[in-house]
Amino acid sequence: MGLKSLRLEKGWSQEQLATISGLSDRTIQRAERGETPSLETVRALAASFDLSSAQLRDLIQSHEETADMAANDTTSLETADTTAPSAEPLITHEWKRVLLAAAVYVVIMTWLALMQTFAGWDPELLPFIALVGGGLIATAAFMALGGAEDEKKSGSDKDGRDPAD
Repeated sequence: MGLKSLRLEKGWSQEQLATISGLSDRTIQRAERGETPSLETVRALAASFDLSSAQLRDLIQSHEETADMAANDTTSLETADTTAPSAEPLITHEWKRVLLAAAVYVVIMTWLALMQTFAGWDPELLPFIALVGGGLIATAAFMALGGAEDEKKSGSDKDGRDPAD
């Protein structure tokens, strides 16, 4: 049920709702057209209909989603592809590994710097560990970006055999 349906259910005109809610006629028109109302507008409208802001927003959004789905649905349920893959997560498993490696790298480098400063450890150890760790993280990031996909797609390894064999 949309805002217009709620208004008509009460038997109000747009002008009457504007007066009751303390909003302008134009704001009511925009809200009924489906433009996203501000939080203050939602609060004023909700108070006019004796609803909470969340209830009114849910009613408005569910009506918009139903209208959008009906307008955009070009396939019937029988022909809809139900095998479509689900959306990928924001951070993939590979990137989680890269971020974890980077965090461990920062902790180790901080610990080594402190040991070098306060315990007198060998000063040549820190740059060596920095280069090795940085290289490993760069490699992991390269792999996460799909840099090794070319090798996987080539279908053969160095001795000409198919890796699937």
